[in-house]
Amino acid sequence: MTDNSKRIVGVGNALVDVVASVEADVIGRHQLTHGGMHLVDGDAARALFAEVGPGVSQSGGSVANSIAHLADLGLPGTYLGKVADDTLGEKFFEEMSKLGIAAPVARLNGGTGTGHCVVLVTPDGERTMSTHLGAAQALTPADIAASMPESFALLMVEGYLWDAPEGAAVIEAAAKRAKAAGAKVALTPSDAGCVERNRDAMMAFIEGHCDILIGNHVEVGALAGSDDTEKAMDWALSHVGIAAVTESEKGSLVADASGRHRIAAEPIDRVVDSTGAGDAYASGFLGGLVSGTDVADAGRQGARLAARVLTHYGARDGEAARALAIPAA
Repeated sequence: MTDNSKRIVGVGNALVDVVASVEADVIGRHQLTHGGMHLVDGDAARALFAEVGPGVSQSGGSVANSIAHLADLGLPGTYLGKVADDTLGEKFFEEMSKLGIAAPVARLNGGTGTGHCVVLVTPDGERTMSTHLGAAQALTPADIAASMPESFALLMVEGYLWDAPEGAAVIEAAAKRAKAAGAKVALTPSDAGCVERNRDAMMAFIEGHCDILIGNHVEVGALAGSDDTEKAMDWALSHVGIAAVTESEKGSLVADASGRHRIAAEPIDRVVDSTGAGDAYASGFLGGLVSGTDVADAGRQGARLAARVLTHYGARDGEAARALAIPAA
């Protein structure tokens, strides 16, 4: 029988990622910013896809990646996100199902197709994302009401949700259900640009609902007004009880009422692709917390999962990657 006392529910933009290795000039040619996430319309998405080709295709979305990695930890997960009733939507469902992840939201019939994100990986291992949200924008509070389990330990929300028309209402509905279930609420801000686009709504959510904040020093720094890791953590702890701030190869800083802990990054030979490393870290960190480990050990578990993702193309590793048949670098 599934232990819902450790179940993590994630709510986010359900996407299919297309990961492609490109030269640096491709980024500028498509008017993208190196290392950033960009929301694009259908025409821009088609133009980019035509140039880079099919690449490595896998189900994705920030929180979807985090929930998928729960399979590596033997923890139950539920993912709430909207895809279309099309080929990409079927791919998304099949891959989550292989991992034992529940994905109960009904698919969108008619209208736009499943959202997708073209992830451009340059020779330095950095990833630049061009996202067309598609059906992901059709997620509604009614979907949350119909699909969220009654019992779970933690809700994880991604900042990118605020970019959808009903995103704020979806987030509010999910947070209220979490509190009714006695579950903790965690937020990943997703991207500094996302913070700037949605600052007021994100701040209201943090102050009204959030127990745990997890993100890199740039994302949390965008909220804090400083990307210095210590200052970002100062700000985080003035708003939430538990926080994790990551800083790539410098490791991470995690904290709760017991104090702050510096967590070293796991050593790896070469960074192939940074796509999804933060998502994997979040999975390990939150998975540790719901399993009863202390915040430092949770941070170490996050670092281990993140390191494994960095060594190959694509946002997943372990069981999450094997379900997708991702090729080695």
